[in-house]
Amino acid sequence: MFSDLLDQAVVLATIDLRRPKQANLRRAVSTTYYSLFHFLVDRSCRAILGGSHKQRGFRDILARAFVHANMLKACSSFDGGQLPKQVEKTIPLQGNPQYVILKPIQNIASAFCELQQKRHLADYDLSERFERSEVLTLIDQVRSLISAFDQLPLTDDRQFFLVSLLAWKEMSGRT
Repeated sequence: MFSDLLDQAVVLATIDLRRPKQANLRRAVSTTYYSLFHFLVDRSCRAILGGSHKQRGFRDILARAFVHANMLKACSSFDGGQLPKQVEKTIPLQGNPQYVILKPIQNIASAFCELQQKRHLADYDLSERFERSEVLTLIDQVRSLISAFDQLPLTDDRQFFLVSLLAWKEMSGRT
């Protein structure tokens, strides 16, 4: 689905041959954000429930529990490279003074934060202007980030990030 959304974003960004309409570029930005959102939700649900076909119905129900604002807060922490002390305190640090967040996780978390902001601009701020080249670059970046994240091994770090997207509010609010 997320690949289809990225393909649709390209169509929207390139549908006008000469001067692209802002409405199409705005929808392309929004669609690009939703492709990343749905990718992360899908991978999170698979981390929690598994990826077999018989688990799909369970994943579909669980997917409805993800909250954009909570995902943004989680991604902001992972993007910043340091988790709050109450989250980090029980994670095995493996000899490091703090939990080390893998670069592909930081990158996708950063992209999520940036894209959510761009989606808000695209959807709500009509004074904001978008350029076709900027939108196409954004789509390509998301495609690359998704590919890089999918190449990460199924480590505890990857799983922890994905589960955090759902449980961040509860995890970060505990002392």
